[in-house]
Parts: sequence; C-alpha cells; structure tokens
Amino acid sequence: MLFRKKHFIQPDGTFDSTLFQQLLNDARYAIKTGKKPGHFVRKEPQSISIGGIAPKEIWGFINKLSSFLSSGIDLKSAFSIVYKQVKNPKLRMIVNEIRLNLDHGLSISDTLKQYKKYFDPLIISLVEVGEKTGALPKVLAELEVSLLDSIELKSKIRGAMIYPIILVSLALIMVVFMLTFILPKITESFTKTWVAIPGLTQFMMDLSQFILHHYIFLGLVIAGFFAVLWAMRRFYFGQIILSYISLRIPVFWYIKRQENTILFINSLKLLLDSGVLMLEALETTANIVPNIQFKKDIIRIKNEVEAGIKLSNAMGLAIGNNKETVFTNSFFPEDLVHMVSVGEETGTIGKNIEKVGVNYTKELKRFIANLMSALEPFIIVFVGALVGTIIIAIMLPFFQLAKVAKNL
Repeated sequence: MLFRKKHFIQPDGTFDSTLFQQLLNDARYAIKTGKKPGHFVRKEPQSISIGGIAPKEIWGFINKLSSFLSSGIDLKSAFSIVYKQVKNPKLRMIVNEIRLNLDHGLSISDTLKQYKKYFDPLIISLVEVGEKTGALPKVLAELEVSLLDSIELKSKIRGAMIYPIILVSLALIMVVFMLTFILPKITESFTKTWVAIPGLTQFMMDLSQFILHHYIFLGLVIAGFFAVLWAMRRFYFGQIILSYISLRIPVFWYIKRQENTILFINSLKLLLDSGVLMLEALETTANIVPNIQFKKDIIRIKNEVEAGIKLSNAMGLAIGNNKETVFTNSFFPEDLVHMVSVGEETGTIGKNIEKVGVNYTKELKRFIANLMSALEPFIIVFVGALVGTIIIAIMLPFFQLAKVAKNL
C-alpha cells in the first residue's frame, strides 16, 4: 500500500493530533515487532524484480555507504546518492525503503531486519551497533573489508570444489560419446565375422549397448540424484547430513573446517571490537557459519559461557590431573583456543584471534593453490586412462583380424 501524504495542519489552521499520534504508534510498532505497518512505510512504485542480491552487490552497497559517510556526507544524503548508483532492482528497492524510513525515525538496522534473506546477521548486528554508538562510518569501513575478504575466500573455495567436478564431468561426457557413437560404428563389422572379440572390447560393447538401451533410466537416476541433493540442502535434516559428510571427505574436509573457522574468527572479532557483548556475538556468529555441526558447537559454547564458564574452557581447553593442558574440541584448532585463553587474561580476545585468522586465511589460500596444481596432472592421467582404454578396446579386434588374415 502506498504511503498517503498526511496533512497535520488542517485548513482552519488547527493541528490534527490524531494523525500525528497514529504515526508515532506505527513507528513504535515497527521498532518493537520488526514488521512494517502496511499504511506506514512509503514506497515509490517499483518494477517487479526477479532474482536475488549477490554478495558482491551487498559489498558494493556497504562500500559506497562507508565511503560517503567517512567523507562527511550526512546519512540521508548518502542514501540518496547510493540509491541513484545501485543497479540491482531488489537492492535499489531496499535502499529506497531505508531512505524513506529514516524520515520517520526508523533506523537502518530496523529496515535491514525485514530482509534477512539478503543481509546476514553480522551486517545487521554491526550496523545496529554502529548506529547506537555513533561510530557507523568506522564500523562500515571494517565491515566492507571483512565482506570483501570473505567473498574472495569463498570464491577460491568454490573454485577448488567445482574445478575437478567440471573436468571429470567433461571427461565422462566424452567417454559416453565415444561409447555410444564411435565404438558401435567401428565394432559393428567385427560382429559379422568369425573373429573372436577380446574381453575388453566385449565389455565396452556391452557397456555401450546398456547406455543406448537404458538412457532414459540413467537420465532419471542422474536427475534423481540432483533432486535429492537439492532437497537435502533445503531441509534441516539434510543439511545436518551434508555438514557431517563435508567434514569427512578426504582432503576437502580441511577446506571446509578452515572456512568455518575463519568465518567464526572474523565475525567474532568484528562484533567484539564493535562493542557487542560476548553472548550476543557468539549467537550472531553461530548464524553466520554455514556448517550445521559448527553452528551446534558454537551454540553449545555460548550456553556454557552463559552458565559462567570461560570461553576458552567452553571451546575445549582444560587443565588435566597432572596440570597439563588438555584439548577436547574436534571443530576448532587448539592454537586458536590457546590464543583465546591468552586474550581472556589480557582483555584482547579480538586482537589475538585476528592474528590467528590472518594466518589461517593465508594457509588456506596456499593449500587451495597447491591442491589445484596437484589435481591437474591427476585429472589429466585419469582422462587419458579412460580414453586410452576405449582406444585399446577398439584396436584389439584389428590385431585379432590381422592374425586371422596372416594364418590364411
């Protein structure tokens, strides 16, 4: 519903307190419930937008807003400029809504809470803290650096995961093409002769016939696999299974563990440095890490800290009977928890874990680069072995035919 302009001054010069009181009640309702009254928020007509908002676009929005506020531009003018520069229709609509809500006393974080699908809890929490403390430009500057680092790291991780899958998929497509189009035409002539078909060639011919006669069934199996994978990623129980599997896949488990650990470190550091209390910071961080297993462990840590246990002890660091430290956490590295323990003593948890996070990020990037370099020759050998096996299967009958011809 479009916002209708309210005239608080009547034609006779009297002030209409009823309309003004309704506006105040609407503002209190929006702040208290986090919901927009339909008659309260003014929106300009918007074109229908299809699709979402990419993380890079969110970063661009935060980056522009941070730059304008740091330059001394007031909040309303900054949003007016950003509104003109944003290209994504959905993000443009949200920016416009923030701009209009500011005129009615709603904060930026109040509006962002309406769009948690696009803005993660870290962004909303930090913006809210920045508004309350009056340090919004500083908070946004730190946030946009963190978001950019996170985007780049996730891009490298996604590449490390997708690259081998694409190469192996292309290799399998090529093998299927050779089995279903090339092999039958070449070996068809041998079935009409008395030449004995070698075992390898016969196996390839049988495999080719199976694919040709059951391609619909095979297509349904492949489609079913991706449908099940999609459903598992969509529902909580499936997410638990995928999270469990991802932390146990050889080689790749290290990437997933480090990714979640780095997100935990960076988010917790930003929240603590911005003045967020420990319990709230842990709860927000639990909503940011993607792996369900990590989420559950962070919530457990938060509950133990709330019960009065030190953060380092809740993360698995304890003193044994012989006064030696004992570490029992399977999710977070031991050196990280030791740095947390030192930070608790000195009051510099954020600064201490930041150093660990920087080291982990460098290590993960090196690991991904080395993994990509190691996978390339392995995949080349794998593809060569597949194609070579098919070529050998095609050539073996020719050798048999040559022997028959020689005996004649």
